[in-house]
Parts: sequence; structure tokens; C-alpha cells
Amino acid sequence: MKTINLKKSLLVCLVAGFSSQLVLADNLSAVQQDTVLYHNATLLNPATEQQLNDGWLLVKNGNIVQMGQLQADSGLPEAANQIDLQGQYVMPGLIDVHLHLTAGPPRVVMQDGKPALTLQGNSEMTRYHAISTLATGVTTAFSPAGDAAANAEYLRQQQSGSWPGPKLSYAGYIFEPTPILGGSVHPKDEAGWQVEIASQKAQGADYIKLYAGLSKDEVAMGVRLANEAGLKTVAHLDSVSWQYAAELGVDILTHALPTSAELLTGASKVSYLAERKNLLNQRFIYSWFQHVDYDSEPVQRLIGSLVKQQTRIDLTLVVNELLYFARELDALYSEDDMWVFHPQMRKRWRATMAAPSYDWTAEEFTTAQQQLPKVQQLFKRLFDAGVPLAIGTDSVASGPFYLRELQLSQGAGLTNWQILQLATIGGARHLNLANTGQLAPGFVADFIVMRANPLTNLTALNTVHTVVQQGYAWRVEELKNQLENLTKIEL
Repeated sequence: MKTINLKKSLLVCLVAGFSSQLVLADNLSAVQQDTVLYHNATLLNPATEQQLNDGWLLVKNGNIVQMGQLQADSGLPEAANQIDLQGQYVMPGLIDVHLHLTAGPPRVVMQDGKPALTLQGNSEMTRYHAISTLATGVTTAFSPAGDAAANAEYLRQQQSGSWPGPKLSYAGYIFEPTPILGGSVHPKDEAGWQVEIASQKAQGADYIKLYAGLSKDEVAMGVRLANEAGLKTVAHLDSVSWQYAAELGVDILTHALPTSAELLTGASKVSYLAERKNLLNQRFIYSWFQHVDYDSEPVQRLIGSLVKQQTRIDLTLVVNELLYFARELDALYSEDDMWVFHPQMRKRWRATMAAPSYDWTAEEFTTAQQQLPKVQQLFKRLFDAGVPLAIGTDSVASGPFYLRELQLSQGAGLTNWQILQLATIGGARHLNLANTGQLAPGFVADFIVMRANPLTNLTALNTVHTVVQQGYAWRVEELKNQLENLTKIEL
């Protein structure tokens, strides 16, 4: 039996100590662990709000088979390998329920002599973002839109062990009238919708994505055809109300932008509709929150419907903040934070976020920023009512955006336990994963090892140094080293 001390300066021992049991996935630093005992740790299980000092986990064949606390009158279970975690902190792997892992940066290309927007990605960029996301502790993710073929290829490579990264489920191209190369489709009739839905399903999509430009009839048709095909629906809506979507049975609603005028009343509704007559005016991103009254009958009815239907929601508060503070992103996200982005993404992400507000005045930015607390109030009201929420970033790599989403949730009034629940078991329930998101026997061995306690400060997530995914142990240092070979592509 081998005992290994897992210290930040001696992390190489994690690999060296397993030399007789290693099964390497190509040239990756994954360790196949047969029977491994992780002990001398503080175990944090958000699902039960349990902190277990002197805790241990026994892992076999990628699953947690036993767990417990060291007692004076009993020893540790037998295991082929023992990992001494030196009193560090262990919690379930993070889940990002809104990650566009295979997308490239938005850019304009020429097609048939005309400019067109594209989100087409690149396999090397995808690999970069998958590795960087895993290195920040995200072991599972959902892509609510994207190239189904690219996502299917990622899934094959990830499952084979060739590409380290989060386990992924996904939707295909969004159904949206605005043409986006590598991003959207808009069939002309019901038969065309059926063909596209069948194609996305054949490429492994679990959901179809309904987008903001669709009419009420198209949203209804999409839900009906998805259900007939055995798929679920995720929707980012605008003029079509969340109320209508909830009544249709849409499975997931995304973004803190429930910007339908149908949720407003009286003079506020009239004023807002007047603003929306200018289709190029993006100020509705914040002005809806100026107009809305959360105690009004339409909003209260919506919350009741969301609770009754148990409609799952990822609000991506971080997106509102990025848009409202688009000219101050350097202060929010230093260049050191952005190692999670491929260099080609780093070049343009700030400009992309600033595009919707290109014509806003300084005063309008101030007004927008004043709405962020009201966005957070929406989050807290939904949480308190019992609407199922989870954590998403709407990014191509989680990293600092994930941590910021947690901090914004904290600012909304949630405790650290509640926030970590949304990040783990909440994400698992969002994705219908029955055996993920907890430290418990019978659950997948997805967990992270940190030097600090996130119950004390959420920034402890920046101290993750080891990620265990389905029983494979990944050293964050080794994952970061792999990124160096994936930085040379040009788009």
C-alpha cells in the first residue's frame, strides 16, 4: 500500500506514486485510479451542508464507494493507493450549465460577397478552453447552443481521453431568424424544422435552443416538435414572454433578460414599448429593469408558473454586469485572469462585450449600472420562491466568469452554502444527472481539492490545485502546461 502526501510543492508525487497503476490517455496527465483512498481532508458537501473534518473518500472505478471520518478507535479502509490531502478542502466538481465550449469569437466574414456574422470555432481553440475550464474546477458543463457536429466531436474526444475537459451535453444551432454562420438556423416551414431537429438529435443534441427573434407561434411549434422528437427545449427569449414559455412547458430559460413588455403594466409598459420601436436600440438590456415591478400581477403570476412547472433557469448575472460595465472590463477582469481564454479570444472579447453599448452615453452607463441590484433582486425572488436555479457563465471558458457569477449570487443575498449548492447539486439537477454533484457513496468521483475553504471566502476556488473527474486525477499545473501547445492558431 502506498501513501502519498499531496502538497502544492510536491504535486508530482500524485503521478509518481501511481507508476504501477497508471493508464495514460495518450500524452495527457490523467491517472486511472483503481482503488484510491483520499484522506486527511475537510470534506464539503453542499447538498447536505455538511463539513466533515478528518474526512476520507474511497474511490473505485470512477465512483465514490465509501466515505467517512477518521475515528480514534478505527483505522482507514484498505486501498491500493492512499492520498494524504494534508488537511486541505474537498468539494464536488463545479458544474457550468451555460458554456459555449466549441464556439469561436464572434467575427464578421464575407459570404457570397456580403458580410456575415460567424461563431465558428476551431478544434484547437476548443481544446484550449476545455483544458482551461477543467483546470478551474468545472468537471461538467452544458452548451445551450452550438455546432452539434463540433460538440459531438468534442464529446467523442473527451470520452476517449484524448481531450481533457468537462463532461458535456448540448443543444445544436439556435433557431433564430438572424443568420449567424456556425450559429443559427431558421427553417422556412414545419417540415424544415422537423428535418433540422432530427439532424441535431442524430448529432447527439439533447435540447433544441429557441432564440429571441422567434414569434410566439414558432416558439410553440419548436416546443411541440422537440417533444415529439424526444428532445427538451432551452430558450433565450425577448418579446415572447417567459410566462408564455412556462405555460408551453419550455424546460430551461436562460439569461436575466425576461424583457417582454407583457411582464410590465400601465405607463411603464407604454414607455417601454415606445423604446422598443427602434430595433437597433439595445438599451432595453437595462431599461426593462427600470420599468418592472416585481410585486405586479404579471411578475407574481410568472413566478408562480415557474414554481409550478419547475422550469429550470440559469440567469447568468455575469452577462448583465459585463454589458453594464462594458467600458470598465479591465478593472473587473485583469489580463492575468484571462489566461483561460485562447490568445485569439483574448484579443477581442472586450470589444465584443462593448458592441451592444457602442452608442451609450456616460449617463446611460451609470443608469445601467444602477440596475444591477435589481437584476440580483430577480435572482433572490426566484430563489426564495423555489424556482430551480443553477450557475452558468455564457462564456467559452468558465474561469473568472464562474467565480464572478458566484459572487454576484452572494451579493443577491445567498449564503456560501446556498451558492455552492447551485454550483454543484443544483447544476446536476438542472442537467438531470442523478449521480453527480455530491460527495456520497454511489456518486461519480468528480471533486476538487483546494488549499482554502470556500465557505469562508468564495475566492478559495482560485486555490484549486487538483481536479478529480470520474476517478482521474488532474494536476492543475500540468493542465496549464498543456495550454502552451495550443496558442498558435490564427482565425
